[in-house]
Amino acid sequence: MNTWKKWTSALLAAGVIMGGSTAWVDQSVQAASVTSKVTAPAEVTLKSGGKTLAQKGLLQGGSTWVSLTAVKDVAGGTLKYDAKTKSYTVTAANNAMTVSLMDGQPNVYINGYYPQVEAKLIQGRLYIPFSAMRDYLGVQGSWDAKTKTLTLNKVKQNNVKVKSTKVNMTVKNAEVDVQYPQVSGLASKEAEAAINKVLKDEVDKAAAAFKKQTSEFGGATAKRPYAFETSYVVTYNENGVLGLITQHYEDYAGAHGMTYRAGHTFALDTGKELTLDDVLQNSKSMRETISKKVGEQLKASGGYLDGYKGLNKDQDFYVTPTGVVVFFQLYEYTAYAEGFPEMTFSYKEILPKGAAPFGNVTSEK
Repeated sequence: MNTWKKWTSALLAAGVIMGGSTAWVDQSVQAASVTSKVTAPAEVTLKSGGKTLAQKGLLQGGSTWVSLTAVKDVAGGTLKYDAKTKSYTVTAANNAMTVSLMDGQPNVYINGYYPQVEAKLIQGRLYIPFSAMRDYLGVQGSWDAKTKTLTLNKVKQNNVKVKSTKVNMTVKNAEVDVQYPQVSGLASKEAEAAINKVLKDEVDKAAAAFKKQTSEFGGATAKRPYAFETSYVVTYNENGVLGLITQHYEDYAGAHGMTYRAGHTFALDTGKELTLDDVLQNSKSMRETISKKVGEQLKASGGYLDGYKGLNKDQDFYVTPTGVVVFFQLYEYTAYAEGFPEMTFSYKEILPKGAAPFGNVTSEK
C-alpha cells in the first residue's frame, strides 16, 4: 500500500476522513465501535436457505460477526487471497470488499473506498460485522436473541452490473490511482449511457483539476510526491434504483490531503439522477423537518463552525437499504477533525405511512 494510502487509512481509523458517525444501524445486529469492550465471543448459529451453516458466527461487543468464508457462501460471491498484499477479497453485489493484514491488523476497504467498517482476526479467522454484509454485500438477516441464531438471505437486487473502470493517468512525481464505476445490463441503453456519462464526467473533471493544480503548484518530489485517488462504493441496488458514493482524494504535499465526496442516486429505467426532493416524494414539510433536525445535530457537534441556514438546494445525500443519509463536505460547516458530518433518516420516518421507497420515481420493481 502506498504511503499516502496508509495515511488515509490511519485518518479513517481516527474517524476523520469518513466522519465519526455510523451511516446506518441495524437495531438487532449492531455494528461494533472500535472502542467496544473486548469480551470473550459467544457462538452464533448461522442459517441460510433453510439450512444450518457449518460455520459459526460470533457475538462480541454487541455485534454479530461472520467469517469471510460464510460471507462468501451466503452472498454467492467469490473469495480470493493475495499473498503479496496479505489480503482477502470478497466480491458480491457489485462491490469488492478487501480485508488487508498488511499493517498487522485488519483494514477494510471496498473498491478502494474506505468505509467505516471494522474487521477482526479471531482464532485465526477473519470476521466482519453482519451490518457490513447487509450494507455492502447484498445480504439481509433476522436475529433470534433467544437461540442466538442469525438467519441470512440474499437481497433481491436490480439486474445491473457495476464495473470498476481504470484510468491510465501519469503525472510527474505524483502517486495516482483512478477508478470509477460504469454500469451495464440495463434494458434502456439510453438510461445506461446517461448514468455512465455522469460518472465519467465527474472523474474526468476531478482529474483535469488535479493536473492543473500540480502544474501551478510545482514542488513535488519523488520523496514527497503529490497524490490523487478516486474510489466508489455501491450503497443501494433495489427497487429500480442504484445508489453510490464516489469520492476523490488529493494531496499537494501540504499539512494534510483533502477528500471530496458525492452521493449519486439513479432511476435505472430512465437514467435520471434523483434529488433529495425526489426521494422525499416532493414533500416540502418533510424537507423542512429534516432541515431543522440536521441543523440541531450540526450545532450540537463540538466542531461546528457556524453558517448553517438550512439544507442546500442541491443537498448532498446518499441512499442505503434502510434510509437516507444527508452529509456535508469537509470544512463545510464543521472542523476538519469532524470528517464528513452525516445524519441518517429511515424511510419509515421520512415517507408517508405505507409508501414504498422510490415508488414515485421509477416504474421498475
